[in-house]
Amino acid sequence: MRAYQSADSIELVHSGTDFFDRLIGLLDLARQEVHFQIYIFDADETGKRVAAALQRAARRGVQVWLMVDEFGSDRLPHTFIQDLERAGVQFRFFRQAVSFWKWRFGRTLHHKVVVVDNMHALIGGINIADKYHGIGRQAAWLDFAVYIQGAVCVQLALFCNDIFTHQYWKTRGREKGRSNLFPEDDTAGQVRFRLNDWMRRKTEVYQSYARGISAARHTLVFTASYFLPGRSVRRRLKAAVRRGVDVRVLLTGPSDVKLSRLAEQFLIYWMLRRGMRVFRWEHSVMHGKTMQVDGHWSTLGSYNINRLSRFRSLELNVDIADPDFNRRFYLYLDELLLKRCTEITADHDPEISNFWTRWKARLAYHFAVYLMRLLFPEKRK
Repeated sequence: MRAYQSADSIELVHSGTDFFDRLIGLLDLARQEVHFQIYIFDADETGKRVAAALQRAARRGVQVWLMVDEFGSDRLPHTFIQDLERAGVQFRFFRQAVSFWKWRFGRTLHHKVVVVDNMHALIGGINIADKYHGIGRQAAWLDFAVYIQGAVCVQLALFCNDIFTHQYWKTRGREKGRSNLFPEDDTAGQVRFRLNDWMRRKTEVYQSYARGISAARHTLVFTASYFLPGRSVRRRLKAAVRRGVDVRVLLTGPSDVKLSRLAEQFLIYWMLRRGMRVFRWEHSVMHGKTMQVDGHWSTLGSYNINRLSRFRSLELNVDIADPDFNRRFYLYLDELLLKRCTEITADHDPEISNFWTRWKARLAYHFAVYLMRLLFPEKRK
């Protein structure tokens, strides 16, 4: 989607009860149709609550289309799916990959989106599982979504329908030539949905990130899970620092992917040497995927800054140019980093200052990067 459109309202939604209470509330208010597409849908306490809301909607006569990624939701019991289908939910796995032991080749449905009655949408990085909700003493993973209300959601419902019905050949929303990063006017509520499906020649989310970094003049703030940027993104980040941009990156402390966590140690050292500031969230896994530019523009969704998101996965982000949303989002991120996170410095972090840790991190980084290059080569520019 190239052009911005005006939404009636835009709200930042946090993982935990904020997201799941809003999600279930929307499902219970649905009257006509629900498009629900997700990477991970677990049959745990949280998954059962969401499934019950989907079943209630279907029994009211609402058309409910649920698609989950076969690999991401590979532990979903057959009986769980049967209960959904008996209630009238139209269920489908996204099957575009071949697995061999721990390796997986092909495309992944990685986006997380819910559209209700063509007027309400939730877009972000939050999956359906206890770890995103927080159960008992288990803190919710730190993640974000955006709630959007208005007729702009019709376009999102059409995209979801194309994917559910395997109509990938449609050119709906595909860019022809360069699009502007910012809208032509300052109308409130402006958003645009951005798709990434490299195998179908859609690289909109990557372009939003690349152009956003290049456009920054004052501040760049990232929440970046599984952060393994390629050459082009690293070049743009270095250029931003040379322009005097304050670049801040929030990474996770605890991690569910050990190789990524170790590889990030090398990147931390690389970023610190080039004048960027790096922070860690230590209270749970940090799963957010956002970028905030100059307090005026942001992108948020399912896209990770690595080759898997760029070349393998179906990803969905929303670019937001609403002044009020961006002002509040920037202030929230600023407070989050300074008051609730730990800033990493080469002088005080033993993992960064230790030679052997840096050596292991360098090996892990190059192994991860070269493996991704082998599977998903990037043309040199």
